[in-house]
Amino acid sequence: MPSAPSSSPHRESGSPRVSHVDVAIIGAGPAGCMAADVLSRYTDRGLSVRVFDKRSAKLDNGQADGINSRTLEIFESLGFVESIDKEGSRMSEINFWNPDPETGRLIRTGKIPDTIPGLSRFQQTILHQGRVEAHLLEDAAKHSKGAIVPERSMLPESLDVDESLVSDLDAYPITLAVRHLSDDESNPNGYAGDAAGTRSGLFRSSLLSAEEEEALYHQNGAHAERVEVVKAKYLVGCDGAHSWTRRQLGIKMVGDQTTFVWGVLDMIPLTNFPDIRMRCAVHSANAGSIMVIPQERDLVRLYIQLPIQVRPGERADKSQFTPDFILETARKVLHPYTLETEHIEWYTGYHINQRLTNSFGVHNRVFLAGDACHTHSPKAGQGMNTSMQDTWNLCWKLGAVATGIAKHELLQTYSDERQVVAQQLIDFDKKFSKLFSGKPSAADDLDDGVDLKEFKDVFVAGNRFGAGMSINYADSSVVGKDGSKGGIQSKQHLAANLPVGERFYSAQVVNQASATADQLTTRIPFTGAFRLLVFPGDVTKPAAMDRLIKLADYLDGPDSVVSEYTPANLPRWSVVDPITIHCAPRTAVELYDFPQPSIFYPHNYKRIFADEPSYHRGDGKAYETYGISKEEGAIVVVRPDQYTGLVVGLEDTDLLDEYFARILRPAKDGGFPASKVDKVSPPDWSKVAHQEINKTLAVAELGAS
Repeated sequence: MPSAPSSSPHRESGSPRVSHVDVAIIGAGPAGCMAADVLSRYTDRGLSVRVFDKRSAKLDNGQADGINSRTLEIFESLGFVESIDKEGSRMSEINFWNPDPETGRLIRTGKIPDTIPGLSRFQQTILHQGRVEAHLLEDAAKHSKGAIVPERSMLPESLDVDESLVSDLDAYPITLAVRHLSDDESNPNGYAGDAAGTRSGLFRSSLLSAEEEEALYHQNGAHAERVEVVKAKYLVGCDGAHSWTRRQLGIKMVGDQTTFVWGVLDMIPLTNFPDIRMRCAVHSANAGSIMVIPQERDLVRLYIQLPIQVRPGERADKSQFTPDFILETARKVLHPYTLETEHIEWYTGYHINQRLTNSFGVHNRVFLAGDACHTHSPKAGQGMNTSMQDTWNLCWKLGAVATGIAKHELLQTYSDERQVVAQQLIDFDKKFSKLFSGKPSAADDLDDGVDLKEFKDVFVAGNRFGAGMSINYADSSVVGKDGSKGGIQSKQHLAANLPVGERFYSAQVVNQASATADQLTTRIPFTGAFRLLVFPGDVTKPAAMDRLIKLADYLDGPDSVVSEYTPANLPRWSVVDPITIHCAPRTAVELYDFPQPSIFYPHNYKRIFADEPSYHRGDGKAYETYGISKEEGAIVVVRPDQYTGLVVGLEDTDLLDEYFARILRPAKDGGFPASKVDKVSPPDWSKVAHQEINKTLAVAELGAS
């Protein structure tokens, strides 16, 4: 088991303090906070995690604000979606406004649902990035042993990877030097608002070069009090579009910069525009376009196309970007409707850059996530979502590998899976941004202008993609499709409506012990375990119960995937967790009719469900929903990140053995590798942690009010 942090640093007099950590995270934005929250579940297994951020305080306004349906499903798995739902502004409808073909006057030309009905139990919600990060950090603090909280005012200075050590899983091949900034250094001018309380986001935008942004943290001429050297087993760079980590690794961003320039205002509007509390796509005849996004606390965000064009490779004059200029442009787009404001809280500007790295990391030791490896326009609402979903994918794998549960090769599937998703996002954004930024076509110039019907069609077609539901991971060691790339071939017909490689969606079931109806995904929250969802059919029939008994005998045996891969010092269901969903009438069977201990572990009432009507919530019809035969049944393996990994029959224990043998380390070989050195935590770490948690909660309360 990794050694607990020691109380004093390993250092010689006058030399930098040296500390050791399993996972270092650079950047406390959405991707970094998601990484911290996921990894917090592994700290009780000895995993140590530190998060470094160069900012002295969390921004409490501006930046990203859209949370799509898939991300909300992830928040449900983590256990705090109800708080997000109460605080956020739920999106229900998108309205399209275009110039009248005859008069040129702005008119409403269409309405569609914001989220496709039936696609998910959750609708897209608006909640600004700072609040999302606060929820993730609060959840991480609740689950972590020793509290994972960002260490702020910490600027990375150098990064070295010792390639001779990357294959030694007990080694610390990464050397990271971080500089402790003074308060002056870690507070760029953009943090302060003007006399009216308006804050600028320009200092973090694509209008700045990486060098200009870096210079902000040196502009006050202060000197760091100390430099710390951190030795790490793994490092995750979540440090944005100007990623220092990416540049240290020598990884290039490849892609295009469009000529279009946009401004953004978060404001309390005073207007007679009738759809100001709806999500809207507005194309004017000659003044450009606007995206309207209603926010919490009566704010509205406007993305406004500005009358500025910049050649590729050049940068716009930042002095042009003032709240008054952006607001005046918005008025012209919305004419003849009026637009005034009671208060502008935040503004920024940006070029549309569509770029992607050719690598998401090196040696499966250092990884890039979020804007550090892909950038695009914000109007499709994918930036924060894709960034968090990157580290959602990465960090359950990283936690399993770093604690000795899974094989190191599992980490390669992060890049294999997420790079494809990022490319799909860039391709979609190129088409979407071009249609949004272009001038509407007239009847006589269809080749030059934007066909507004095509724009709406692309918007509608992209709705499933925008909701985060179009991801389908390819065959791999952890996705058993056709076996073409190292996976196991699934028997997809046994669960016809649960495509392997896609996210596992929820159906209602009824708890056998309590008769309580609930969503299945609610009952299988994220713990780091693979879920073995066993659908035996109608267990009042001898054939179905016989299949279940044989499966239970296998699971109880010394060579099963439960016994083989669960370390003796972990609870029985920590690595592979069987859940049974039968379709017999619930009152026709008793708990102790089920095989023990595997299917009904003594006194554990949480793992057996019935697919039948409930007293108060109707009939979930889980078997029908998932396309599972009540006569034949199925086993569905759900990965820790809620993606379907394998579909087999109840008798296919050999396929279960083969699937998990490619992913997990036998308990006798793996499970908590011993560290070669003691890890060193920062001085007064618990005090720092409690201060940071209190600060986060204070910001949360302020934002909620």
